[in-house]
Amino acid sequence: MTNRTWQMLAEGSEYAFTQIFDRYRGKVYSVAWHFLKSPVLAEEIVQDVFMKIWLKRQDLAELENTENYLFILTRNLVFDRLKALSYEAAAQKNLPPFPEFVDDSDFRLRQNKCEKLLDEAVARLPQRQQEVYRMAKVQGLSQKAIAGELRLSRLTVKKHMAEALKFIRKYLGQYLAVFFL
Repeated sequence: MTNRTWQMLAEGSEYAFTQIFDRYRGKVYSVAWHFLKSPVLAEEIVQDVFMKIWLKRQDLAELENTENYLFILTRNLVFDRLKALSYEAAAQKNLPPFPEFVDDSDFRLRQNKCEKLLDEAVARLPQRQQEVYRMAKVQGLSQKAIAGELRLSRLTVKKHMAEALKFIRKYLGQYLAVFFL
């Protein structure tokens, strides 16, 4: 894909957008499907990726490594979806039992895999980052509340959280990098 195509996209060319979509749709779908194991979720990721490309088209004129950009964008959207699935799973635990009429074993398998990967990533964090992450994400505490409870500054809590999230993204990214190629 030439830089000219991306330049045309930045200028609002729907033709350039169609060329980019046709060229990269399969790769984006493949990564999303391989990790999420759902054609519906994979297609949603494809739609989200290309919607973001269209919305940010003015910023993409000077894009040097399109494959890298698309991989990172896809990876981040998959992470967001995995995080949402994890939160949904936690919420499901708090709901009263619901009679199951449908075999949802595939969903539960993916859900368990996502939870295990996230748990592994959190377990590899330094102790203080683990505490801050769990207080924020599991207990739902604000940075101010965490700072008060751990006797840290808000800035320190923010830094621990940013480092924890950075590590978790990198850890989970190891599983996605192989699939994009």
